[in-house]
Amino acid sequence: MADIAFSSVEKIIKVAAKIKEAVDTVKQNKEDCDDIERCVARVVEILQQLDQTTVNPAMGGTLVDLAKSVDKALGLVKECQRKHIIPHLWGASSMAKKLGRVQEDIARKLLMGNFATNVSVFRTLHPQDAGAGTISHGHLTRDARPEVMNSQKGKTTVVATVSRVQSDPLSGIKKFSFSQLEEATNGFSHVLGRGGFGIVYKGVLHDGQDVAIKKLLISGDFPERSLDHELNIGAKLQNKNVVKLLGYCLHTEMEEYFLVQEYMPKGSLKRIINASGLDWPSCFQIIQGIARGLHYLHKQRVLYMDLKPANILFNSKMNPVIIDFGLSVVLDGDDDEITWNSVAGTMGYIAPEKITRAKISMKSDVFSFGVILIEIITGRRVTPSSDIPEWGSLEMIRAFNGLFDPALVDESKLVEINKCRELG
Repeated sequence: MADIAFSSVEKIIKVAAKIKEAVDTVKQNKEDCDDIERCVARVVEILQQLDQTTVNPAMGGTLVDLAKSVDKALGLVKECQRKHIIPHLWGASSMAKKLGRVQEDIARKLLMGNFATNVSVFRTLHPQDAGAGTISHGHLTRDARPEVMNSQKGKTTVVATVSRVQSDPLSGIKKFSFSQLEEATNGFSHVLGRGGFGIVYKGVLHDGQDVAIKKLLISGDFPERSLDHELNIGAKLQNKNVVKLLGYCLHTEMEEYFLVQEYMPKGSLKRIINASGLDWPSCFQIIQGIARGLHYLHKQRVLYMDLKPANILFNSKMNPVIIDFGLSVVLDGDDDEITWNSVAGTMGYIAPEKITRAKISMKSDVFSFGVILIEIITGRRVTPSSDIPEWGSLEMIRAFNGLFDPALVDESKLVEINKCRELG
């Protein structure tokens, strides 16, 4: 499998060179072809971090599929080299769609198995540690880390350029002792969920307040500074649609770190979408709540980076609450975007520019929100193979129009539905 993977890498690099050469002589869809060339060049930059001794065998299938997509891109670019006798606007538009789809296809295949993340951290991780787990209840999801370290020839560099809050993140946040948390959880007996970097427990404080206690392990792969990062962000946020950080505990003897947060008793948006059956007022309330929470985060200069149904929980009043800031970053000064050299997030919700470009902004979160909005309205979940551009097709529009019976929904509600559909 390693030989297959490495041969696929070589093929992709060779085809990328042919695409670069062909783009110089295209006679139609020049801008779209330039986008393809930049996208494939980005892929090559990632792959050139690998050599034959470091190609993870688990990447074999992804690399084979990726090579096929890049080869398909070359075929389309070559078609654009031909000069048509009677050029048609429709033909150029059709080709633009084909080029756009193959570019999205390349992006999706890069995301398979957190492909780009595996490439950037492979030299510093043992293969058995490369995967990251998720928590079924949504209290803990960790698909990547806020900082990815890449060591080469003795040098260690940060591959993501982001800001860090320098003030003391712990001011105003209660520090719990380990014994207090042990008592609150009845000896850590009530597990809400498990993940690759820790466990979430249900707890009850002395005052009777229900809490979620998130235990994270401190290790070389997930250092204490990354935990400080989540504290930095969580301590400054105060909004009803953003999870409230109540306290923390550092158990140095066992190298365990705990975050104490609000408990969300009504489960996750992921569960609700799977169950479906929501009426429109409930859907609209959820959409508004998520939008308000995301708007608040952006006003605080926070890029969330991993908005998805599993990271949206519901409190006792069924208000949606955004949780888990392990991947979030704070924009520095007047910056509107950041440079991010690794893929972070969840497939199906990641904005295309996270793959095709190195710059990420608040628009990336808005893209994820749009996907979630469509899922809420339709009751259909996005899968890794979903073709997001096709969600705007005539078939999908007809499906939207049939979701709500006009006889059962008044005109003002239909206006809301259509506005949300268009926004998504």
